[in-house]
Amino acid sequence: MSIGSIPAQGLRITPVDDVKPAPRPGFRPDIEGLRALAVLLVVLYHCGVSTFSGGYVGVDVFFVISGYLITSHLAREVAETGRLRIGRFYARRALRLLPAATLVLVATLVAAWIWMPPLRMRALATDAVAAAGYLINVRLIQVGNDYRSASASPSPLQHFWSLAVEEQFYLVIPLLALIGLVLLRRRAVFALLLGVLVTASFAGSVLTSQTSSVAAYFGTPTRAWELGAGSLLALVLPRFPPSFLRHVLRYGGFVGLSAIAYAAVSFGPTTPFPGWRAVIPVLGTVLVVAAGSNRLLARPALQFVGARSYSFYLWHWPALMIAPYLLGREIGTPEKLLVAVAAFGLACAGYSLIEQPLRHHPHLRTHVWSAAGLAVGLTALTVGLAALAPAVPARQTQGEGLATGLSLEGPPSQSYRALTRRLRAASVTTALPANLEPSLEDAAGDDPAIARDGCLVAVPDTTTPKRCEHLGAPDASTTVVLFGDSHAAQWYPALSRLAREKHWRLAVFTKVMCSPADVRLYADRYSGDYRTCTTWREHSVNRIRSLKADLVVTTSIADRLDLVAGLDDVDATWAQGWATTLNRLRHRGSRLVFLADTPRAKADVPECLSQNPKNVQACAQSPEQAALSPQRTLIAAAARRAGARVVDPTPWFCDDSSCPVVVGNTLIYRDDNHVTGRYARALAPLLGEELRQDLSSTSLP
Repeated sequence: MSIGSIPAQGLRITPVDDVKPAPRPGFRPDIEGLRALAVLLVVLYHCGVSTFSGGYVGVDVFFVISGYLITSHLAREVAETGRLRIGRFYARRALRLLPAATLVLVATLVAAWIWMPPLRMRALATDAVAAAGYLINVRLIQVGNDYRSASASPSPLQHFWSLAVEEQFYLVIPLLALIGLVLLRRRAVFALLLGVLVTASFAGSVLTSQTSSVAAYFGTPTRAWELGAGSLLALVLPRFPPSFLRHVLRYGGFVGLSAIAYAAVSFGPTTPFPGWRAVIPVLGTVLVVAAGSNRLLARPALQFVGARSYSFYLWHWPALMIAPYLLGREIGTPEKLLVAVAAFGLACAGYSLIEQPLRHHPHLRTHVWSAAGLAVGLTALTVGLAALAPAVPARQTQGEGLATGLSLEGPPSQSYRALTRRLRAASVTTALPANLEPSLEDAAGDDPAIARDGCLVAVPDTTTPKRCEHLGAPDASTTVVLFGDSHAAQWYPALSRLAREKHWRLAVFTKVMCSPADVRLYADRYSGDYRTCTTWREHSVNRIRSLKADLVVTTSIADRLDLVAGLDDVDATWAQGWATTLNRLRHRGSRLVFLADTPRAKADVPECLSQNPKNVQACAQSPEQAALSPQRTLIAAAARRAGARVVDPTPWFCDDSSCPVVVGNTLIYRDDNHVTGRYARALAPLLGEELRQDLSSTSLP
């Protein structure tokens, strides 16, 4: 399909195209080798090789290469034919990407059906549809900002986000080419429009990285500048005189490779990224591509890997994610490397048997509608298989046993004895109750109501809505504050029940993964300095002080948040951070209760139970493992010194021998660390008795 024609004057683009089975005129061995280095960096990083702690920059290298090659291809077509055939462009992209991608998507769905927890199939099916439609980066941004998914294992299809970014970018590039080269008949206009896009995208990346690093990492608007840098290079490089390039770029390849290597070994999980730091690998790649010939990158081994880099990238991540389920245990770096080698074997087979034959099929390459039909068929295959997934959890999630509900009404001593008896019975229970509440399928949604009404503040936000200060009985004379992260929010069902029964005004200040402790946080899931947490914390402390609350209940997760790097004594920093915050809250005379963190489960409990409905003890945790890190003890001691009374809820979850995951017919955990709303509400009488000690007799009847 032709969209118009343009003059070919002045275009001097060196023909560069994707690799074919045999070398051809214009083929760049250095770019093929650079692809190999990029995929190896990503794979080594994902395998946990500490030397390459910043290996994720391999994706940035891919972005630059891809932008350069695609724009060179468009410019070469214009120079050689005088036309810009958009339909042919997208048909070639489909033949390049879809066969290998569909093979991996289908294989991953089948492997997950066999080995992964049945409960994960619904989410994985959604991921597969999003990946097939090149929208999974949008889904990851949505899921990444949902606190209910904060502790979930990564999707085996998460790595498709980079392909989604590329394809979304390629919706724009032909349009810019059409405007600049067809309508205005000026190549310079194309470059100008592209330059504006790159500048705006880079500025957006820097700003968004400071407020929502999930969106910055996965978003096309914040990543487009990296592909655009390669595109600009393809347009600008041929305009420079050969003598200039020979002198200026003599050492460009060496400098560029050094920049990529520096980023790969010096960046790490706690490096805020992308933001301005992505400039280092991006400019490094630009220099390598601009410099041209590079003997190191032209080595046969790198050429072999580079030709299969796309397939290798597709296969390695699902293999690493599914292998632990296949083996029934976590695997370390040496075993991950072996899995990566096996994934490369799959990549080689797929490359030879499926990817290359379809990509270079004469009929498909010359008939746009045939290629389009193949693309539709492959996409439909993935979507159709994914549509079967919602029925899969029924395979194993139904248990056989029946159990009674959990009720702790009555005098406090009687309630505690009743719970102790229930915990002991739960420690020897084997079958999952058929009347489990909430059900395994509904467990993830059994969260506190504040998760949906805005009082559990999302990652990008910095203030708690004013309405969150007037929950419970808004006109009551007794004010109780709940302050912390999602591990504070999980107690809202219990406090909300108490507030209604005891006539309290309840004020809630909670934010996703944001500890009240006065420390600078780095949240691994959000890939950066958690600046919005710092702002929210300061704002919340000031508002809590102004409330003159009778009681402030505070807590946070004890071992999932990391401090920003560069500290000598992490434990001491945590303890001091808690002491600082609690001292500020005590300044107004409020009584303080520090609620120690809840015991941690062994694994994601609903997923584990879906695999073990007749052996629920396989999902139980030992009290020693559930006690978390020594940091928990240090924080509790610091809280006592700051004048807070420490309440340890461990006896509400564990007996002497075990920390069960089901009591009666009540599910305790909705993932691997958050308590279900049902269980939290059931514990309200025990929590209320603890808080009674910190409020006057007139406040608590």
